[in-house]
Amino acid sequence: MKFSTAAARHQQILTILRDRGDLRISELATGLGVTPMTAWRDLKTLDEQGLLRRVRGGAVASGGPEPDFEVKAGAGGLAKRLIAQAAVREFVREGDVIAMEGGTTVAALVPALPEKRVSVVTNSLPIALALRHQRPALPVRVIGGWLSLVSGNTVGSETLKDIRGARVAVCFLGATGWDPARGPMDPNPLEIEVKRALAASADQVVLLMDSRKFGVSSASVMIHPKRLHAMVTDQAPPSAVAASLRDWGVRVVVAM
Repeated sequence: MKFSTAAARHQQILTILRDRGDLRISELATGLGVTPMTAWRDLKTLDEQGLLRRVRGGAVASGGPEPDFEVKAGAGGLAKRLIAQAAVREFVREGDVIAMEGGTTVAALVPALPEKRVSVVTNSLPIALALRHQRPALPVRVIGGWLSLVSGNTVGSETLKDIRGARVAVCFLGATGWDPARGPMDPNPLEIEVKRALAASADQVVLLMDSRKFGVSSASVMIHPKRLHAMVTDQAPPSAVAASLRDWGVRVVVAM
């Protein structure tokens, strides 16, 4: 099968490494339908982003792979529920169209949403399925694209193109951590592209983050913190994080 875009190739490479742990340039080029030089450049890009480690003749999985959606969903359950309830109370209004990217903290919004008169745009199949079962009366637009087997989110150029036609009142984002010097951090460049595109479609951008992630860094800055209107969390941030939020003008809402 030929993967015509770099984003699609990168997602396939990460999927192979997730399943097997290693790969060879020769078989990768054949499997992707590209030249060995193109395959090598793909590995170099992903290595620079910390998503794999290049070795002689191929690559191996990085030491810290991104956990599956199901694994992350089970962590910090109470904090996520409190954050979700506070976020809906504070930022969701009747008639709104809201965007929900595919993080598990964002997914916790589903049971907190009103049962009608709110529409949802999402690139997450787990969130779309949860809405179908828990909020069946809500209109849901699912953004198309390549499906990540790790997160269950759509990513790639088709996803970005589809998002360009969206306009929403609020975009809810999650992140792996908050670095006081750089802001919200995430490991996966394909997911980051989609998060930034969803944020660009929104009148307000709200970050949902539990307190375990304060001070945690990752491979890349997810979005410039000045693009954030607010953060909803379960505990007051520590001093270094609080100072960076003030400096960037990000309002903090602590769930009660």
